[in-house]
Amino acid sequence: MKLILVGVDRSDTARQAAERAAELASSTDATLHVMTCSKKADDDNRAFLDGLAQALPHDRVTTVAAVGDPATVICEEAARLGAGMIVVGSKRTQGATRVLGSIASDVIKQSPCDVLVAHTGS
Repeated sequence: MKLILVGVDRSDTARQAAERAAELASSTDATLHVMTCSKKADDDNRAFLDGLAQALPHDRVTTVAAVGDPATVICEEAARLGAGMIVVGSKRTQGATRVLGSIASDVIKQSPCDVLVAHTGS
């Protein structure tokens, strides 16, 4: 696997998913592509990504902030880059019908590659 894409927002769940993705990227010698996507342009996303990339325990990290439907844009970016895996976070704090968040669920349905759901809640 040459590239792992992790979709993040500014939540603790997403940060934990990014940390797990960085561990996986390090163990497989893959580049880690950290991506955030929101439905509207958000200037804070770039600063967030830069800070997160510096904090991750991996030396080959690229970032992108995009605008659009998060699940669709994440999957399109994964296809464009030839990602071997997408990592998304999900809390397990909701009822049985809502174990996966809607973005994680949509990524699984649309993904051109394997998806790892990092469960970060209890």
